[in-house]
Amino acid sequence: MTNGMKLVLFGAEVLTVLCALIATFHPNVLYGAIALLITFLGVAVMYVFAGADFLAGAQVIVYVGGVTILILFAIMLTQWLYQMKLRDVGTKLLAPILIGAGLFYVLAKALLDINPKFLSDNAEPAQKFLMTPKTALLGEALLGSYLLPFEAITILLLGALVGAVWIARPR
Repeated sequence: MTNGMKLVLFGAEVLTVLCALIATFHPNVLYGAIALLITFLGVAVMYVFAGADFLAGAQVIVYVGGVTILILFAIMLTQWLYQMKLRDVGTKLLAPILIGAGLFYVLAKALLDINPKFLSDNAEPAQKFLMTPKTALLGEALLGSYLLPFEAITILLLGALVGAVWIARPR
């Protein structure tokens, strides 16, 4: 990875974390939703750099294109939610901060305990694996030998959507 690519990845990581914090702690729901949109885009950029091109595309289509737009429409269509301010979060943050610090410690310790020899021996095959696109193979598998389970999941999701509309209909 070149220095420019590392800089772009680092910028995406910093922007993702900052926007996630804004989405979590901003008192205005609309600004929080917009920060969530940028967070989802940053995660998609990190997927691209990890060599997971299919996950990056799915991240953009499902989360950026679907979930975030749905949240923004819900906020815009309900005026009382748009003007709602979130308060009283300061007193309830101790437990999440302690859990996050503990998780950070465990993950940092695990990352530092990885054998450097293992990383240096497998560096070239790992880079080759990261740079090869995997979307074509996944598409061939989904539309080839796994077509029936793929279609069954599609029908199941369609049934769940119809059921949700049926339950939410006005009586």
